[in-house]
Amino acid sequence: MFSTNHFIWLGISLLVIVCFLVITKYKKITFDNVLTFMFFMALISELIKMFSNMKDGEHGGMYLDPGDLPLHLCSIQIFFITALKFFVKKEDNKEKLLGFMVPTMLVGAFIALFIPTVGVKFNKAQVYQFFMFHAFVIAFAIYVLINKMVNYTWKTFFRNVGYLGALAMICMWMNSILYNSFPLVNFMYLVRPPMENLPILNLNNGWYVYFITVISIALSFMFLFNLIVMLIYKKKRMIEE
Repeated sequence: MFSTNHFIWLGISLLVIVCFLVITKYKKITFDNVLTFMFFMALISELIKMFSNMKDGEHGGMYLDPGDLPLHLCSIQIFFITALKFFVKKEDNKEKLLGFMVPTMLVGAFIALFIPTVGVKFNKAQVYQFFMFHAFVIAFAIYVLINKMVNYTWKTFFRNVGYLGALAMICMWMNSILYNSFPLVNFMYLVRPPMENLPILNLNNGWYVYFITVISIALSFMFLFNLIVMLIYKKKRMIEE
């Protein structure tokens, strides 16, 4: 963390985010085209991650390390992007899904950029995938916010808390199902911290304290995000009026 390579990757990620936002604004790219780009970006990203983490099977052949299934808060966005692109047609349902995606994308990807679990070496394909994927995820979330595609209210906040709780339950079950055979699984980092020696996020006081800390941080970020966006939108409406 915070080595020279890490700072370089953070700079590259920031450049990608800025370029994405400038291009989509000044080229007036439609939301459908943005979704198409995000879909193929996510697909290519996942394929790179998959083939970077294939393992030799005991009985021949290869398989994907279960710990690299797309069940983290950021990687699970692949399913949401696909749903938006091909399956969710009603505007109300699109807004609800986007309303959940934006805060989880922003918070999850922002934290991921500062805690690069795959390392920061320039000779590893997955490092490129990791930083570029999270940069585009952040850019997409900001794009949605700039274009006011979601009307954030307290109802949105409580709905998102419910969605996040459901995801946490699913990931907890998947961690438990796979743990005996694959002890390194750690979806949504509910088993253990993403890295050792982190402040606050550690097992120094036991797993229950760690779990409560993770949940508290997630809820705090969701609350602050909702509050800040509501206040910004309200201020803009007052100025426009």
